Amino acid sequence: MKKKSLLIITALLIIIAGAGFAYFKFIRVKKPKNVNALANVKIEATTMPEIYYEMVEKSPLFTYERNNEIIPVLEQQLEKDPTNLKIKFSIGMQNLYAGNTQKAIDIFLNLEQDKKFTEAEENTKHDGKKWSRVDSLESFLALSYLRLGEQQNCIDNHNDQSCVFPISGTGVHLKKKPVEMAIDRYIKLIEKNPKDYLSQWLLNVCCQANGSVPSNVPPALIIPQSRYKNEWDCPKFNEIAMDLGVGNNGRAGGVCNDDFDNDGYVDIISSGGVMRSQVKYFHNNGDGTFSDWTEKSKLTGEWAGLDITQVDYNNDGWMDFMIPRGGWKYEAGFFPPSLMKNNGDGTFSDVTIAAGLLNYGPSQVTEWADIDKDGDLDLFLGHEMNTFPTMYRNNGNGTFTDISKEAGLYVEGYIKGANWGDYNNDGFPDLYVSNFSKHSRLFKNNGNATFTDVTEKAGVPANPSNFPCWWFDYNNDGFDDIYVSAYQPAATINSCREFMGLPMDTSFMPCLYRNNGDGTFTNVRKEANISYETFTMGSNFGDLDNDGWLDFYLGIGAPDYKAIFPHRMFHNHEGKYFEDCSFSGGFSQLQKGHAIGFADYDLDGDQDVYSDLGGFYWGDTFDNALYENPGFGNSWINVKLEGVKSNRCAVGTKVKLTFNDGGKVRSTYLTVSKGASFGSNPIRLQAGVGKAKVIDKMEVYWPATGKTDVYTNVAVNKVYKAKEGDAQLTVWDIKPFEFQTMERKMAKGDTTGMHHHMDMPM
Repeated sequence: MKKKSLLIITALLIIIAGAGFAYFKFIRVKKPKNVNALANVKIEATTMPEIYYEMVEKSPLFTYERNNEIIPVLEQQLEKDPTNLKIKFSIGMQNLYAGNTQKAIDIFLNLEQDKKFTEAEENTKHDGKKWSRVDSLESFLALSYLRLGEQQNCIDNHNDQSCVFPISGTGVHLKKKPVEMAIDRYIKLIEKNPKDYLSQWLLNVCCQANGSVPSNVPPALIIPQSRYKNEWDCPKFNEIAMDLGVGNNGRAGGVCNDDFDNDGYVDIISSGGVMRSQVKYFHNNGDGTFSDWTEKSKLTGEWAGLDITQVDYNNDGWMDFMIPRGGWKYEAGFFPPSLMKNNGDGTFSDVTIAAGLLNYGPSQVTEWADIDKDGDLDLFLGHEMNTFPTMYRNNGNGTFTDISKEAGLYVEGYIKGANWGDYNNDGFPDLYVSNFSKHSRLFKNNGNATFTDVTEKAGVPANPSNFPCWWFDYNNDGFDDIYVSAYQPAATINSCREFMGLPMDTSFMPCLYRNNGDGTFTNVRKEANISYETFTMGSNFGDLDNDGWLDFYLGIGAPDYKAIFPHRMFHNHEGKYFEDCSFSGGFSQLQKGHAIGFADYDLDGDQDVYSDLGGFYWGDTFDNALYENPGFGNSWINVKLEGVKSNRCAVGTKVKLTFNDGGKVRSTYLTVSKGASFGSNPIRLQAGVGKAKVIDKMEVYWPATGKTDVYTNVAVNKVYKAKEGDAQLTVWDIKPFEFQTMERKMAKGDTTGMHHHMDMPM
């Protein structure tokens, strides 16, 4: 075993003995230091991704996502010191985190029977929160049984209702023994500490997974069904990712949805945050199926990335993408990003170095906008570990120049989200930055590639728990509004307080800032009916029912293995307030959520939803989800815009649609973009227009010139192309299709691929 691995073992034991994530919360997040653990790692490679490979192999062994590699280090330590039960306990925890759940259970049970462990003063004394190592053992045993039940039922025999809350139907476990054991242990934990609300919540999850409440469960511990509210009766969106082969089983990551081969159909590129996780490219075949084009497109070997964003950075008409790296890896996160150039022949090339973007600041934020209105897209690269962000100006020749100093985007801390918008309608994109554990910042674009911090004047600081954020005109008044989410990695009780009937903490609630139209904003969270603690790791917005009002979806979760909470979908009620439709629509998945995308994959006019699923630890894995929109009968329009003097993929282009919706003339305001931070919609216009028979006027405001193209009497329910300056829209003769789901295949007599299995250790 290498010396550096052995030297780090002490720090590992501290992390593990503290129940893992408390360490990250109290030491690393609140008091970050700009310490680069890779600073002394000598790299011999000179090209990407070889530089990244070498860094991964030489990086210190202390990031929690590599706990599968930590296990042999701990086992060697135990061989040298076989009576050290703290190391044995740590091995049990790391096996749990690695997905070796049965092995973890065996170790924990052995310790539970060992009085040298259970009666030792150092293991029975409580810390400041009345929590001892023995308490941790009991709690992790209960969790291990719950996780084993998930592996045997939701993962090994996955179906479209697996882990969908409230668990029912085919989501109920067939192999009940693990969850029965978990129920018994959670009852004992709650008897020992009646205020252990997280155990009570997980007990309810277990009872649902069991299909019934066992007789030994006190009725008072069961959450009333009345608390599982459906505020809008949404038809169920069937989850079909496993049928189409686009699940990309893995851990937390990013997703970008767009047309990467210019055939008109939206493809999927999916990444994962784990250092050696392969970026995947799923090609939409236009016939209801997808094909894995990862190898064909020469993406094999492109690894990692908690986020991923598409962009046509060189204006050649082919969509490229970028992978930031190092997010949440703290001192070990100083990894370079990758800019992947689309070669136009079905392949991609890593051009990071040639483009001048080799940057070692830890990041999971890449946001693109034409800040100087010169017709190409510039890059904001957000950083963590108290490293200032980098602002790159696009030189228009495939390269970029660092203009951070003159730009004035000073944000020191943990940038976990950012998004471009135009809050004052002056035609220049402004930047909202989510700075985790501090307040968010709003930077006004001065029109000369410099920015001024107007956060205080605008009144948009948000809570220090801020994370993903976005701009959208939720009330269709012509002014961009801001949504900024809430998040804490270790406070795992908060995303279920609402269901438990417990008081909620406003500091862990999102902010919805309504644009007042005068340079200021008002937080209308309460009026908008979203005063909930929603720990959001990924998000995006779209129009579920094509009514012309933008809805949004939140990927809920936290790295903590106990953070098992349902995702949330909110329907926009005419720009007045939002209605929770998570349960009725089938969106309330319990597995960890991350990046989100709204996309009309089948070109039938309504937007489907893709959700990245999976956590941060090695064993916290799950298939991503694709929710098929059942259709609502409303009208729509789908337009691929092409800039000429403006950037070619039309990012930042504003569109106003005016139409008669069932006797009422109204307008919607949309901006062409990828949507929210932590998720990417296709960069095209996907718009619903309610019951309109025709769009009376379509106004397209192009960002570089400030000119507006106007189209009248536009037919609805069609796919168009629109080039900057064109007098008329061009109908795109591209055919819709029906997803080839297992049910539809079986109806045709095709029974291939009926069994789905995810490779998962037990």
